[in-house]
Amino acid sequence: SIACDLYNLKEYLYDLNKKSYLRFGKTLRVAVEPTKQIIGPYVYELCFIYDADGALIELLHYSGITSAAEKYLESKNDDDEVTEEEGDWMRWGWEPWDGTGFVGSQSGDVP
Repeated sequence: SIACDLYNLKEYLYDLNKKSYLRFGKTLRVAVEPTKQIIGPYVYELCFIYDADGALIELLHYSGITSAAEKYLESKNDDDEVTEEEGDWMRWGWEPWDGTGFVGSQSGDVP
């Protein structure tokens, strides 16, 4: 979405740090800088900061959906029903496997 593109997690941390310094005279302690993470078909920015007691706090910012999920949604008509397999793909980001193309042991033994 446009709002997600205009205000990212790095900018949020900058603003939060400024408010923290003005109000408490302390800056944020960042454990992990903002980075992109794909979770299922969704793209998030995430980072970790420390609270006053040293506990980690995870911050997530929704950035959008993967291009594969976007193409899939564009290919569907509003009247199309989503099958259970398609629903699973949309929730978890995995395309259904048709059972072909597997290379491995033919005897079924696992080494």
